[in-house]
Amino acid sequence: MENGIAMVKQIIVVTDGESNIGGDPVAAAKAAYNKNIIVSTIGIIDNKCQKEKPYEEVANIAAAGGGKYEYTYLEQLSHTIHSLSYKTVSNTIQEAVNKQLRELIGNDINQMPPESRSKILNYIDEYSDDVSVCCCILMDCSGSMGNKIHSARNSILDLMDSLKNRRGNLHLAVMGYPGIKGEECSVLYDFNDESEDMERSLYQMKPNGGTPTAAAINFSVKHMESFLKKTLDGEIHETMELEATI
Repeated sequence: MENGIAMVKQIIVVTDGESNIGGDPVAAAKAAYNKNIIVSTIGIIDNKCQKEKPYEEVANIAAAGGGKYEYTYLEQLSHTIHSLSYKTVSNTIQEAVNKQLRELIGNDINQMPPESRSKILNYIDEYSDDVSVCCCILMDCSGSMGNKIHSARNSILDLMDSLKNRRGNLHLAVMGYPGIKGEECSVLYDFNDESEDMERSLYQMKPNGGTPTAAAINFSVKHMESFLKKTLDGEIHETMELEATI
């Protein structure tokens, strides 16, 4: 497989509650997935929250967006974002490999002999660190995040530090919703920004207002598509083009 011509595009929604303004986030996630952008979710566990609905929405958004979901405590957020991103990349590669295997031999990875399956899984694990990734982290900045925003900010900084040694290209943006000056969503750290500017940029995260998750997903999809079109000159537009590279 040649490197550099396949890309995983993903949005990771980080929230501590359910959407309450700005449309249906499940429908927005489905629309993103139809554009080959995977939407995964992380629900921040709040011991004071007695409602099940926020956690249901986290799972439903990920299901519609073709992604994964996890629940985590705030102090484990950095690890969870990193883990979820890796799982999304690995799972996307595995799906593409399975498609090729079914076309070639009529079986997928799970139906192969243990030795062959192990070799392919090792290959997927190795390639996951090489494939290009374009990722938007959507951070809930609603009023309920007031006492959590400092830890959330540090988690994103830790994540950036942990990804420095990744072999493949990483295009990362961080967005907050609701956004700055009454906007539904704002770019806090953009794809082309310098990594040393991230900490200063993330201090724009100011908890306020409701939770417009759907609007934020729609915003990030448009922003990612615009970035890829300008930066990559239209060369990479599909989530994975592994059929031509395996």
